[in-house]
Amino acid sequence: MSANKVTTPEEAVAGIPDGATIALGGVHSHNGPMALVNALIRRGARDLELIPTPSAGAPVDMLIAAGCVRKLHVSYVGLEFLGMAPNYRRAAESQSIEIVEGDEAYIVYGFRAGASTLPFLPLPPLYEGTDLPKVNKAIKTTTDPYTGRTVTTVPALRADYGLFHAQVTDRKGNTQIFGQRRFEDVMAKASDHVIISSDEILDEYAPAPDPRLVSIPGAIVDIVAHAPYGSHPLSSPGHYAYDREQLVEYRDFAAQDRTKEYLDEYVYGVKDHQEYLEKVGARRLLGLQQTFR
Repeated sequence: MSANKVTTPEEAVAGIPDGATIALGGVHSHNGPMALVNALIRRGARDLELIPTPSAGAPVDMLIAAGCVRKLHVSYVGLEFLGMAPNYRRAAESQSIEIVEGDEAYIVYGFRAGASTLPFLPLPPLYEGTDLPKVNKAIKTTTDPYTGRTVTTVPALRADYGLFHAQVTDRKGNTQIFGQRRFEDVMAKASDHVIISSDEILDEYAPAPDPRLVSIPGAIVDIVAHAPYGSHPLSSPGHYAYDREQLVEYRDFAAQDRTKEYLDEYVYGVKDHQEYLEKVGARRLLGLQQTFR
């Protein structure tokens, strides 16, 4: 891989094969890699296994509606302040996709094990009195060799590809994710290939990012997709707010089982991310901009 890893969102996901396992960043209505998700949908990806963050939102719901998903590891999928994720709910009720039920600990500790190349990790006593181990047979118990007590364990989670959105990235892939720091770095380390969409790309002559501010180091990043407003209609902290109007539009179409009309308008109806931005319009996008306080 050359030192310059920058390309377009469309080229960034072109090599992801059908059937791949994908770790998907973003939480609720923030920092979702929408430009990459849209590009995956446009090219007709199929049979994907998704392992999103524990608070997944519209990107997962859209991928399900587009027929891209075969299997989903899920703690939560919803539209946050806009209610349920209609396509996820329909898919779960109809059993049209395989659902692996988990919780935050299952996802977080599973990725930590995967990032550490461990087969599993033991958990604190979280599941006493719950039925989760009954519906997720991968959650098992074993004996603590030091105390003899019974402990609960979760298996390692690893992905073929990790897709994440960032605010600033340099050409070598050193990635700065603003807003609340979650565990994208752990998810990235548990992924064989890492693809970043970034609102800004640092000029090659700009000072290197402060290592203390780098969320994902360039050494483990394969591709950087330059995608201004690459999280729209979700937010990109410090850069732009979420587009409530468009999220409501999506929710209303999805609730009526008419998501294809939304996809025809904003995904299939444009050839790439640049055309998507033109469709949304500069005035609307600029109105979402934020500044640091």
